[in-house]
Amino acid sequence: MDGVAVSKVVRPESVEELSGVLSKEKGAVVPVGAGTQTAFGNPLRRADCMVDLRGLSRITEYVPADLTIHVEAGVTLELLERTLLENNQFLPLDPWNGPAATVGGIAAANAQGPFRAAGTIRDWIIGMKVVEIDGRISKTGGRVVKNVTGYDLQKLYTGSLGTLAIIAEISLKLRAKFTRTATAVARFSNGEAAAGCLAWLRKSPLQPVSCEWIGPDNEIWLRFGDDPRAVEWQLKNLPPLADWTVLEGTDEKAAWERLRHGYNTFGPVVVRVAGLPTAVREIIEEYQPAAWIAHAMNGIVLLQVSSAEEIRRIRQKHRAVIEKAPLEIRREVATFGLNGAEFDLIKRMKEAFDPEGRLNPGRHVDGERP
Repeated sequence: MDGVAVSKVVRPESVEELSGVLSKEKGAVVPVGAGTQTAFGNPLRRADCMVDLRGLSRITEYVPADLTIHVEAGVTLELLERTLLENNQFLPLDPWNGPAATVGGIAAANAQGPFRAAGTIRDWIIGMKVVEIDGRISKTGGRVVKNVTGYDLQKLYTGSLGTLAIIAEISLKLRAKFTRTATAVARFSNGEAAAGCLAWLRKSPLQPVSCEWIGPDNEIWLRFGDDPRAVEWQLKNLPPLADWTVLEGTDEKAAWERLRHGYNTFGPVVVRVAGLPTAVREIIEEYQPAAWIAHAMNGIVLLQVSSAEEIRRIRQKHRAVIEKAPLEIRREVATFGLNGAEFDLIKRMKEAFDPEGRLNPGRHVDGERP
């Protein structure tokens, strides 16, 4: 991984077995799920032992009446969705790396997709079981939604790329499946017209669960999910001065799959830029990306760029995280671009949880600086 040779690979099949592996291991430990996020994060610096977590693939408890489910880290999103569908429930996640991604990997990377308006996996986690570098098993949060005990350490582990502890089990809250979903798509002649549609939307009573501005073709995609009558009302009140195509059923599902595939062809570098929703047009026009997908109602823009220099130029004005990039780019430019205070704070946390720096060394804060 990242050009680093791995000495050995272990494949634990239980949390207790994972604990035993870590209690005996003395070198650098690299946790891996389905491997869909290997181009995200700073370059790995060393790897004595790779831990393949796909063997932790059990749904340990599912309580449909409580809208909660508890899964081991190696459970795939596809299996989770198929299980929940039996009770017309779902978890509003659609990360770009797709249904083959593991739930633990999605949490470790805080992977996101067009459902960003519903939050990220961090917003749906109610508890975790993790294994620390010395093999100790610890729990955070709870197994029910109404839990206020202790610190919200699960939020700290989410997005930490397995550098603080290895996520072994996750407790999630769920929601009822939308009774009806529909997606409206319109293409605009230029960026000004597309931005005008978004300005109208921000002032309207419409509540899309996804709102994407896709370039360079200047398409606006609006996905609605709700009671059938609520969806119908929103479709009848779409922004004027646009020719909308409405997709439902298999056509809708296929369209979003095409968009996911399109994102995965972006390259060689994708940068996630965060700004105000009203600044989305400014970001796109200023940096003139070859392609983009903007979560237009919350100001997050995924830009396709081609060089490290472009990333540096964006960071002069905006917070930007490298979503994916070749190894040579990630060696040249830090993934997260932390400022001094942020770096010092997160570095102290890393030292507290992993004093010897043996968990995924270099992938997160300890890879931001030489």
